[in-house]
Amino acid sequence: MPVRPLMSVDFSAVPASEAMRRWVAGNERPRILLVARWPVGAIRAHLLANYSALCAAGFRFTFVGPAGAALELLRAGFDGIEGLGFVAAPVEERRCRLWPTIRALLRSGRFGLLHSHGMTAAVHAALANLGVGVPHLVTLHKPLRPNQFPGWFGCLKHWMLKRALQQADAIITASDEARANLIEYVPSLRDHTQRLFTLVDDIKAERLMVLLQALATRTLLPLPTESIAA
Repeated sequence: MPVRPLMSVDFSAVPASEAMRRWVAGNERPRILLVARWPVGAIRAHLLANYSALCAAGFRFTFVGPAGAALELLRAGFDGIEGLGFVAAPVEERRCRLWPTIRALLRSGRFGLLHSHGMTAAVHAALANLGVGVPHLVTLHKPLRPNQFPGWFGCLKHWMLKRALQQADAIITASDEARANLIEYVPSLRDHTQRLFTLVDDIKAERLMVLLQALATRTLLPLPTESIAA
């Protein structure tokens, strides 16, 4: 039975030009559209632990995920933090077409950055962003596996993932080993290692804030060259 969107909470719409002016002037942190196909387990824990701190620093997020209990639990975890939005994409027979929901939000001009979590979210976000051009940051929480793309459909999925990652403005991996794994499966990224960053929990999150701000405002702010927290 189809699960329809249950909530859409985001009343901060401003024209894209005005949003960019405020962000560049430093008067406001950028609003970030954050996408997760599976906001459960380690990804949910990661979001709650790290993005609460970013909210305290002035960033504001709109979360997009599949309609249902997982997104409701994520929203409940952020209870008490003002300025957040949650948008549920419809689910039909366990399939969730995130990209139409993402695209409609991106075209509103409200967002300075698109941040996808996980491979599925990265592909949907890249597809939604075609012709829109919002800077796209991808966080990959798991390495790619040799048996992950079997058959012709697997080859298609692998090709779509490679295209999404090649188009991303920056990619964060969970470890140096995961970074090497990513380059092994997407060799074209070897020539763009300046866009690859490694997540390390014991380094302060200020460097991540610099990365988010620089991508969102399209400015030449100094980006971190070593491992960063996320």
